[in-house]
Parts: sequence; C-alpha cells; structure tokens
Amino acid sequence: MKKKHKYKLYFLILASLIFSYTTVSFITPRVFIRNTPKLNPDFVASIRKSPVAVFAYIANINEGATLKDHLETAKIPRANPPPGLNFLPIAKGVYAAEDPESGKRFVKIEKGTKLQINTVTLPDGSTTKVYVPIE
Repeated sequence: MKKKHKYKLYFLILASLIFSYTTVSFITPRVFIRNTPKLNPDFVASIRKSPVAVFAYIANINEGATLKDHLETAKIPRANPPPGLNFLPIAKGVYAAEDPESGKRFVKIEKGTKLQINTVTLPDGSTTKVYVPIE
C-alpha cells in the first residue's frame, strides 16, 4: 500500500512541475519584453483595465447583462431634451416626443429594453445605425 502512495506522490510532483513550466513559458513572453527584465507596457495596460471590467460585470450580474452589452449601450448617442416634453409610447420601453419650437425629435429608451442594432446604407451612400426594440 505504501508503494502506491509513493507513486501517487511522484506523479503529483511531476504533474506540478510540468504545469509550472508550461505556465511560466506561456506567460513570460507576454509580461516581459524579449527576455529582458523590462515589463511589457501592453501587459501593464491590460492589467490596469481588467479590474474595471470585472467590477462592471459584477455590478450588473443580477440583470444578466454582459460587458459587451454595456459597451454597445454606451455608444448610443445621447441628447438632453428640453423639460416639459410629453413622451408617447411607440414600442415596449421606447418613447418619443417632438419639440414644438425646434422641431427636433427625441427618443427615450428605458433601462433594460433590449435593442437590435442594424447598420443601414442610405440611398446617398451614407450609413447609419438603426436601433430596433426586441419583444
């Protein structure tokens, strides 16, 4: 019985050595610049960004949202409508109003409304993004 225990221990030591070697050989070129003790600035920048991404994901984990969804939402152009506009529903979670003075139209999207983003090419050759509510 002691012989089996001894071989198991040797196997675990060998497996840990192989794991350690492959881990170090994989990580070292990304951390350091060409076998020098200088740190790779790209690696340092990615390390600085990673806690922000992790905290953003954890803060919204109950909603089931992903970081990609939040980044796409942040790209939607924002406008500040004048106070007193009467927003009317046009779809579930989407409301629209028109300013009588300037004629500008404003769209308000409630938080949690799922949108499909389509890129449309207009007849004049320009492209625009169209946000279509889902559900």
